[in-house]
Amino acid sequence: MCLACHFIDHDQKLHKRIINFFPITSHKGEDVGKVVEKCLRDWGIDNVFTITVDNASSNAVVVGYLKRKLNNLGTSILQGKYLHMRCIAHIINIIVTDGMKDMNESIAKVRGAIRYVRQSPSRLLKFKGCVEMEKIQSNALLRLDVSTRWNSTYLMLDSAQKFERAFERFEEVDPNYRHDLLFGDGVPNHEDWESVRKLSMFLQQFYDFTVKIYGSLYVTANVYLDEVCDVYSTLREWLKSIDSEFSSMAKRMVEKYDNYWGNVEKMNMLL
Repeated sequence: MCLACHFIDHDQKLHKRIINFFPITSHKGEDVGKVVEKCLRDWGIDNVFTITVDNASSNAVVVGYLKRKLNNLGTSILQGKYLHMRCIAHIINIIVTDGMKDMNESIAKVRGAIRYVRQSPSRLLKFKGCVEMEKIQSNALLRLDVSTRWNSTYLMLDSAQKFERAFERFEEVDPNYRHDLLFGDGVPNHEDWESVRKLSMFLQQFYDFTVKIYGSLYVTANVYLDEVCDVYSTLREWLKSIDSEFSSMAKRMVEKYDNYWGNVEKMNMLL
């Protein structure tokens, strides 16, 4: 477990410190709560404004345990009513990952094509030749994603979709390309590239949003509400789209959104 502390000093400067990084022997909520409590005591920290955790159910138990202990000390704000802060980045990850499910096949094909090209310097050189032949003007590079991080998948697709014609040309100059990919997820076709273009456009707002609220060197709580409202407005617009894929993605994402922010009572009112 990594425990980070954010605080503002007497000169109104924001600080972030990792105050412990340690193994835990049990994932039960109360056991984890006891470990965090011990760490706070070791550092002499009594005043805790909020505790930010991801949305694992056991974390609600962790915060509940710490809330009782801080209330006993008489140092919590409003009896710890708003102590529990759900990580907004984790919520966005849940929403977007669910929305991308319909596109998984196309994403896998494009990922396989990029992986093939990047596997050797000679293939990369040959691919660059295809880019030049197709007169594609782009400073972007082919990049692979970390499949568990949707924002890296967005960056992969956003750069790859610019090279659709180069991949088509590459298939002509490299006889092993098609053969190799057919043993995997398949060769991306025009429909797959269309899906990738749609998804890139779809994910851009969420990516920009995530960049804003991921900051650790500046306060992010003040941008939260505007951004959450913008996301909701965008999803409502996409629900009305005549494009069935767009509309289907938006529908699933709105359902996930509503689990966390659909009712004002579900939000942490400090924000």
